[in-house]
Amino acid sequence: MVEIKNAITINVNSKSKPIDPRIYGNFIEHIGDCIHNGLWTYDPVNVPLVDENPFLSRVRKDVLKAVKDLKPTILRAFGGCYSDVYHWKDAIGPRDKRKIVKNLHWGAGDFETIEGLGPLIKNQFGTDEFLTFCEEIGAEPYLNVNYGSGTPQEAAEWVEYCNGSTDYEYGALRAEYGRSDPYEVKIWGVANEIYANWEMGYESSPKDYALKYLEFAKEMRKKDPSIELVAVGCDNSEWNQTLLRNLGEDWVNYVSIHRYLPNTAGASAGRKRRDNEKSYHALMASTPLIENYIKDTWRDITAALGEDTNVRIALDEWGLWYLITDVIRTNYNLQDGLWTALTLMIFQRMSDICPIANWAQLINCLGTIQTDPDGLILTPVYLVFKLFVDHMERNLLEQITVSCPTFSSKTFKSIPSRGDVPYIECNATIDDSREHLSIVFVNKHYLDSLTTILKLEGFTPQKEAVLLELTSESPFDYNTIENRNKVKINGRTIKDVDSKITMQLSAHSISILKLKKA
Repeated sequence: MVEIKNAITINVNSKSKPIDPRIYGNFIEHIGDCIHNGLWTYDPVNVPLVDENPFLSRVRKDVLKAVKDLKPTILRAFGGCYSDVYHWKDAIGPRDKRKIVKNLHWGAGDFETIEGLGPLIKNQFGTDEFLTFCEEIGAEPYLNVNYGSGTPQEAAEWVEYCNGSTDYEYGALRAEYGRSDPYEVKIWGVANEIYANWEMGYESSPKDYALKYLEFAKEMRKKDPSIELVAVGCDNSEWNQTLLRNLGEDWVNYVSIHRYLPNTAGASAGRKRRDNEKSYHALMASTPLIENYIKDTWRDITAALGEDTNVRIALDEWGLWYLITDVIRTNYNLQDGLWTALTLMIFQRMSDICPIANWAQLINCLGTIQTDPDGLILTPVYLVFKLFVDHMERNLLEQITVSCPTFSSKTFKSIPSRGDVPYIECNATIDDSREHLSIVFVNKHYLDSLTTILKLEGFTPQKEAVLLELTSESPFDYNTIENRNKVKINGRTIKDVDSKITMQLSAHSISILKLKKA
């Protein structure tokens, strides 16, 4: 008889902490085909468009349904780097009178040589369209103001347009353009990656950024004192701590950070993505890089503002970036879905200090959803988000132990080598009544299914349970136009369940076990 070496014990009576649902957020920007011929249709397609709401008249019905089904909790716009060249007044009012502009970030300089990267901005999808879209899909809106080439006054007027009474100039203008009630946008970012020389308005000094940031913050809060503000952080403790000491806690609610793997943003080399066992193991071992980045940023916040600070982290851009051309259109495979699940598990564990996370991006450009004239590709990344949002509970159980073999990985692009990586990772979540238990398992093994003994302490389940699984023959399988459902979520009922369960975790798979208390 073969000895089973894999064991998981969950103490269901242990402490739990709430998971902030905003970790399941997303992001859109005027780059590639994200908004242009992604979220907003310019060229002909063979699918119906929305006809019920004039603010959504060029949104595809299949896209709207797919995003609604994904249930993103918070959606950030319109950048990203583009936010620091974006003038919101260009994209309001009658669409036939809106200003058409060159994409001054993604369609300028060195980027001009990459066809499709920086499309001409026709500004048909602007403030009213975005905020109506957020209402339609049930997402909280998050807007980034133009710090780089804009002014504090311009930002404050945007706040008034979105949130102000019709007794004021820009609230009245909003009503004139078809929306009487305020949108009540709560979260506002002031600049994007402004520490970097690729950004319009680049600031080399955190003190200089803090001084100008405060000008924006004070003007914006005059229009709506209740708004929450996001300041630009990075992987530089001197920048973060200097910035926060100069801002003070009253003028900032979140520190924004970004992280892409396996390359750093914009530094992707080569013309073809290479999937192999080396890249697979590196990605499966890489998520502590994100966990440590969050921890380091939190240390910076508490060093500057104290342990009892109310300031938190917004990881408002994260995802997988292999090639520079991915920002036009890309596709993701099962391997990428596994990596996404492992990262979402980190966010579940850390949402008390990092309550906001936005996958970059929603459609086509590094997107969870890919469009073509005839339909959609729902990538494994999309399917993982859907698994978590639909089937995980609201509270994370803190006492869980996993015993399993480990592996080692080699350096791959920006991911360093690592040893003693566990093959199995597991999170357990429970509802407020403590009667519904959802457990997620990731088997990172490249080839083998793993038999695992799951032991539940303090919880006797009903005899029937639901098991959902996302896997495929190869970790490098994609959904494509030719086979849109090659990788899909499979679910089944399992019977004769008790507090000790033998689990068969398929190779390179994500599983969620849903149990109800007896």
